[in-house]
Amino acid sequence: MQTGPTNHSPLPHPGQTPKPPSKNSMRARLNAASAWWNRAWENDGVLHGVWEDICRAPKADWHGLAHWIKALVLVVAAVVLVMLLGAAAGVLGALTDTVTNAVPRPHMDLEHDTSGIWPTLTTPIRAFLDAQAAHLPALSGATAYTLWQTTGLIGLIGGFLRISGARILWTLWGLSSIWVVWSASPSSGRLLAAALAAVVWALASILALRGLTFRPVIHNHQAAPAAPAFSPEFRPELHLHATLPAPTPPDDDTPPPTVIRFPNR
Repeated sequence: MQTGPTNHSPLPHPGQTPKPPSKNSMRARLNAASAWWNRAWENDGVLHGVWEDICRAPKADWHGLAHWIKALVLVVAAVVLVMLLGAAAGVLGALTDTVTNAVPRPHMDLEHDTSGIWPTLTTPIRAFLDAQAAHLPALSGATAYTLWQTTGLIGLIGGFLRISGARILWTLWGLSSIWVVWSASPSSGRLLAAALAAVVWALASILALRGLTFRPVIHNHQAAPAAPAFSPEFRPELHLHATLPAPTPPDDDTPPPTVIRFPNR
């Protein structure tokens, strides 16, 4: 026996399309949107504030612009810069390919250098990195060797651009490479291998450490003139104040009294 109200509304059929919203719901949505639009254009509304910021932008400097306008300008400038860099990279890449394909160049394989200089430096480093990477399950010797090369290249380019951090990186990379060549080379030839690594690193440091000098830089600054010593000055004076009498009539020839001042120097 049912005691409460029942809902006999039929369930929608799976293939039946939902009915469009009624006119009352559409009118309510339009009224809500219209009310929000009117509130947004009031004195403290969002759209009114945006419009005021836009109107003040032509006469204001960078510090006077609204924060959202600054952010928008920076985002647009970043997008334009990225697009220009991409276009410039494409043009330079095509130009470089054209020049390199037009100019004949000798084939150089540093890994199979007949002089033996490059293998003398890279073979101990690879052996050392392979031995160290064997104890790390997630890092291979080839990856470690690639990171070593990338670190040296970053230090060389950054040092050429006179970046202090890159020069410190280049110095640490070079000293550690010389130590690795010394420790991983055969005992009978490690002195020559380390000396060769030091020479190669010193030659490359001409570019990476260009302009670096250890001479002290002396800045001569003229001292400010000393302030004059404080010398108090005392000037005692004696002032006599007298009460002036009433003014005399115009026909009186008596001269007016004068105030006498006795300075005491």
